[in-house]
Formats: sequence, C-alpha cells, structure tokens
Amino acid sequence: MSVALRPWLNSFNPLIYTASVIPVLVGTAYAYWSHGQFDPIRFGLALVGLMLVHAWINISNDVFDWDTGVDRNKPNSLVRLTESRNQVFWVGNLMLFLGYLCFCALQDWQLLAFGTLGIFLGYAYQGPPFRLSYKGFGEYISASCFGPIAVLTAARAQTMTWDFGALLAGIAIGSWTATILYAHHFPQYEDDKAFGKRGPVVRWGPVLAAKRFWWVILPSYVVLPVAVLLGQLPGTVLCALLAAPLAWQLVTFTQTYAEKPSVVGAGLPMAARFHLISGLLLTLTLFFAR
Repeated sequence: MSVALRPWLNSFNPLIYTASVIPVLVGTAYAYWSHGQFDPIRFGLALVGLMLVHAWINISNDVFDWDTGVDRNKPNSLVRLTESRNQVFWVGNLMLFLGYLCFCALQDWQLLAFGTLGIFLGYAYQGPPFRLSYKGFGEYISASCFGPIAVLTAARAQTMTWDFGALLAGIAIGSWTATILYAHHFPQYEDDKAFGKRGPVVRWGPVLAAKRFWWVILPSYVVLPVAVLLGQLPGTVLCALLAAPLAWQLVTFTQTYAEKPSVVGAGLPMAARFHLISGLLLTLTLFFAR
C-alpha cells in the first residue's frame, strides 16, 4: 500500500460509516413495513449520498479542529498525516458535492431541502463561525443528523411521504449514534479542555460524565415502547432492546475507568458495536414484521 494513500484509506474505515448506513437501512425497512415499497435504485442513492456526506463531515471536521489547534496532538489527524490542509479540505468538499448529486437524483425537492438542513447542521457542528460542538451541542447534532433526519430521508426516498413512525425510529437511532460520540469525548478530554471545547466530559468532569452516560442511551428505551403503544411501529421492534447488555458493558467499563480518560478510549469499539447491533435488530424486526 502506498504510504501517501494509507491515511486516506484509514479515514474511510468502513466501521466508521455504520453511523450513516444504519439509519438508511432502518428508514428503508420502515418504508417496506409501513407501505410495502422498496426501490433498490432510490435506496442506493440515499445510502451512497449519506455516506458521502458523512465522509465530508469527518474530513472537514478534521480540518476545522486542526485550525483551532485542538487536533495538533491527535496522532491520526488526517491533516497531520497528509501534511496538506488544503488537500484534505477540497477532498472533503468533493465528497459533499457527490453526495448532494445523489440527493438531487432522487428528484424530490422536499427531501432535498430536508437533506440540506442536515448538511447545514453537519457544517455547523465544527465549522466557523458556529462551532456548535465547542459549545456543548455535539451530541444533539450527531443524534439529529444520523438519527431522525437520516431515517426520515431514507424512508421518504421510498414512500414520498413523511411518517411519524419513521421519526420515532429515527430518535432511537439518534440515541445510539450519540453513544459513540459521547464515548469519543473521554480520550479527547485533556485536549478539549485545553482548547475550550465544552463537551459533556469537560463540563461535568470524567467521573460525573460517566455516571450520566445513561442519559444518552435511555431515550431509545423509552421511544420504541411508546411508538409500539401508539401503533406507529410493530411490536417486533422491541427486540432491538435486546442489545441492552452491550450498553451495560459499555457504561460499566466507562464508569470503572472514568478517572483515566485515555483508557476509556478502548470503549469506543463497544459503543460502535452497541449502535451496530441495535440498528441491525431494528432493521430486521421492521422488515420481517410485514
């Protein structure tokens, strides 16, 4: 493998992109359950479009964090590894352009406008002058973009309608997505604190933040039963809650090593696994409920 290509290939690690794949799977499965519709071309456009936008968010965030200095000590910073901020910046913009073309190809102005809102939030997460993640809004934005917004977009790509049930499923997905970001804050604690990035671990301190980890996870365990009671989702989706032991393992690990934030970084794969398995269970239970 070329040395020059290695940083780029690492940045496109497939494991990272489960955050964009899962909501599209859930939204498409919801459309199949609720409307009996599945168009593989529109599914592919929604999936590839969201993954490209996700790539743009990851790459541009690397640039923006480099600009503020918070990533100067980050060993896997793409800007640091490539030694070319401008190259990273423009590759990210290319990903955004291609992703936007995919959404345009769906030929639905409401979906395009909704997707544009998600793209704006993705920019405002780290981009100037907003830098909302520095002000403590990172979890809310991540949960929104890769939860309700992504699930509703994928569902509408199939049905051309806005469904309340898809929104509720998206809230659950957003909760699981925010779990990954929340776990990510612990190993970043020292640098975030030094550069004034007011994430939850900086605001509350590692120990209290570990105790409050459940605040991020519990919304999904409330919204899915409520959605079933309201008749917006089938009862089978409650099987997605069977991944609870993975959440318990993650939270217990985080609380045990909270005073050593760098060690808590080893919990990131646990968070990703919890998100992936919960999302796949929700997808399968929607699909087979029809």
